Amino acid sequence: MKPKTKKTLKWIGIGFGSLLLIVIALGIYVYSLIPKFEGKCPPLQSYLFEKPKSTIPVECKFIYKSASELAELIRTRQATSYEIVKEHIDYIKNNNYKYNAIVWLRENDALEEAKKADAVVAHGDSLPILHGVPVTVKEMFWVKGLTNNLNAKMTGGFIAPEDGELVKQLKKCGAIILGTSNVPFMLGDFQTYGEIYPTCNNPYNISKTPGGSSGGSAAALAAGFTPLELGSDLGGSISVPSAFCGIYGLKPTYGTLNITQGSGPDTITKYSRFAMAVPGPMARSAKDLELMWLALKETSIDLRFQKSVVWKPSSDKLLSQYKISYTDDWQKASVGTDVKEKMQWLINVLKEQGATSKREVPQLNDAMQHSFLKSYALMFAENQPWIMRKLISMDFSKFDDGLVNMSAFYDAMNHPGDDNWKLWQNENNKLIESWEDYFKTVDFLICPVTYGAAFDKCELGTPIKTKDGTIPYTFYSFPYSIVFAATGHPAVTIPLGLNSEGMPIGVQIVGKYYSEPELLHFTKLLEQLLPGFQKPKSS
Repeated sequence: MKPKTKKTLKWIGIGFGSLLLIVIALGIYVYSLIPKFEGKCPPLQSYLFEKPKSTIPVECKFIYKSASELAELIRTRQATSYEIVKEHIDYIKNNNYKYNAIVWLRENDALEEAKKADAVVAHGDSLPILHGVPVTVKEMFWVKGLTNNLNAKMTGGFIAPEDGELVKQLKKCGAIILGTSNVPFMLGDFQTYGEIYPTCNNPYNISKTPGGSSGGSAAALAAGFTPLELGSDLGGSISVPSAFCGIYGLKPTYGTLNITQGSGPDTITKYSRFAMAVPGPMARSAKDLELMWLALKETSIDLRFQKSVVWKPSSDKLLSQYKISYTDDWQKASVGTDVKEKMQWLINVLKEQGATSKREVPQLNDAMQHSFLKSYALMFAENQPWIMRKLISMDFSKFDDGLVNMSAFYDAMNHPGDDNWKLWQNENNKLIESWEDYFKTVDFLICPVTYGAAFDKCELGTPIKTKDGTIPYTFYSFPYSIVFAATGHPAVTIPLGLNSEGMPIGVQIVGKYYSEPELLHFTKLLEQLLPGFQKPKSS
C-alpha cells in the first residue's frame, strides 16, 4: 500500500473515530438532560386487554345510567355504591379488550371505598354530590399507587406517590375512582396509541380512532365503562375525543382548574411558563357534565399559575333569549359535508326556538393558530439547551404536512428567551381582548371541532380519506381544535347524532371567560332538543 494511501486511510479513521466519539458524547449529554425514573413499568393487568375465557354475569342495571341517576339511587338507598361499582368493574373486565379504554383498574381499592361510602349512607350523614359514584381518570393525573407514565417507556417506572389535587377533590366529593384511561405517547396526538398500552379503539367502529389525547376517556364513556371522566385539553384533547365518541366535554376557562399539581410523571423539572392546558369533565349528558364541573371547580389552586375565581350563577334565560353566532368556514378552515349538515340543522333548531343567530365571526383564526404554535414551543423550550430544542422541533415536524403554517413553532424554538415569552403574552392578551369585546355582542359562538367524524387509525401524518376527498392529517383537527386553547376561552363540545356511517358528529359552543355556568345552562336547554349521546351498536 502506498504511503499516501496509508496516510489518507489514517486520517479517514481518525475522522470517523472522532465523529463516533462526538456522537456518543452527544448521546450521553442528551440522555443526561432527560428526567430519570427509577424502576420499570409494572406488568400490565393483562385481563383488561384479553378476551376473557368466560364472561362475568352482569345484569347491566347500572351500566349507561347517568351519574346523576346513580347518585340519587345511592342517596335514596335504592342501590348501594358497592353493587354499582362492582357491576361497572365486571362490565369493564368483560369488554375492555375490545377498546383498550381502561389501562389500570383499582378493583379491590374501589370496592373497599364503595363499602365505606355505603356505611356513610347507612349512618344518615349528609352526602357530597358524587357520593359513591364510579369515576375514571385520564392516566396523566396522579392516582395514588397507579402508574403514571403517559404511555412512554422512559417514564414507565413512575408510580403516583399520592393523589393529585383534582383526584383528591373528586374523592372529597364522594367519587369512587375505578381506574385510569388510555392516552397517546406523551399525550402527543389526536389518536391514542403508545409504547406501553394497546391502541385504543373507537366503540362505534374499532377500526377508527377515539381521538386524543383524552381518547381513552371518551372511549370509556361511550363504551359504558364509567358515567364520568376527568380529561384534559391543551389543543383539542377534550373536544376532539368528545366529538369522535358522541359525548359531552367541557374545556374550562384557562387557569380555573389546577392541572399543575399531581399530573404527569416529571417531578424534577422546574418551570415558570404555563399556558393553554386545562383539565375538564367529560360525560354522556349535559347534566352530568355540570355535576362534575361543580365538583372540580372547588379544587385547591396552584398559586404559581392560578388565581381564585368567584363564579357568577347562570341566568334563567330561555333559548329564545340567546344571541348566537356560528361558522363552518373560517379563514380557509373548511369542514366536510357531515359537519356542515349537522351544523345547519342545529342552527335551524335554534332559530325555531326564537334564538337570534348570525353567520359572523372575527377573522382571527390564523392569528390564533399562530399564537397556539408559538406558546406551545415557548413552553416546551423553557430551560432547554439548543440540542434538545432541535430534537423537539424534529419530533414536532411529524405534524407539519405543509398546509398549516407551522413557522411560529420553529421560530419560537429558535428564540426561546423570556423576552419572546413576554411578547407572546402581550400578543395573546390582545386576541383575548378582541374576543371579550366580541362576546359583548353575542352570547356564544358555535363552530366545528374537526373536519368530520372519527377517521381510520393510521400512522401520524397520513392523509385522511373522507367522502369529500383526502384531507391532510393536521388540517383535519388543527384549525378549530387548537385556536380556543390559545386564547383560553371555555368551550363545551356537544354531540349532534350520527352520520350515515353510524359515527358521531360533534360541534363546540364557545363563550367568554368564566362563562361556564351560562354555557352549561345553555347546553342543558339545547340537549332537550337534540339526539344527545347514542349508544354504540356494539355495546
